[in-house]
Amino acid sequence: MIEEMFAADGERRVAYQRGTDEFTNAVTDLETAFGLQPHQLWKSISTAQYNSIYKDRVVSVINLVRPPYLRDPNLITTGRKFFIGNSWVYDKVYTLTTSSKCTLPYPDGAVPLGLGKLVNVYGQPGDSELTAYKCLYFKCDDHNAVELWSDTKLEQGSYNTFYSATFDTSNGNTRLRMKSYCYDSKGPFTNWDEVCGAMITARGIT
Repeated sequence: MIEEMFAADGERRVAYQRGTDEFTNAVTDLETAFGLQPHQLWKSISTAQYNSIYKDRVVSVINLVRPPYLRDPNLITTGRKFFIGNSWVYDKVYTLTTSSKCTLPYPDGAVPLGLGKLVNVYGQPGDSELTAYKCLYFKCDDHNAVELWSDTKLEQGSYNTFYSATFDTSNGNTRLRMKSYCYDSKGPFTNWDEVCGAMITARGIT
């Protein structure tokens, strides 16, 4: 396990790194529903988690390489979302943001790091609905401040914690869902702020 993500409704998602038995088993389960997948291009895969916005169980993967159709200079990484019930496959694109550029709300004292959006690469039904939902990923050293701002009880990691809020940008940036990403020890996913900060500096983003 390299990451635990908890949603405010109590749902828990675990991500496993490639090269582990858990990764292999999760890929096997996914391929039972979706057929053969290019898992050699994946960095991690998650357990399925129910998403109250989409009303479906979703498996998330993070890619090792960028899809060829993406040329965004602010790109952090990309992933793929498998919607189990609807049999949808969407790409998830994560891009850099800063406090001066971010137009979504976040708690006082928080540092916005990235934005996530869904891309309907296969032209499935529902694209016009899902693209309105944007996720803001941020760091905040004051866990209580995040809970107060979101009016939500959230889990916290003993080593590090990052947060995500999902907004409906078609409805006045209404916040729909809160998540915390919890790490109890140092690992490959535990330093979002350092990775994003280095990218922002290297690319001259202000």
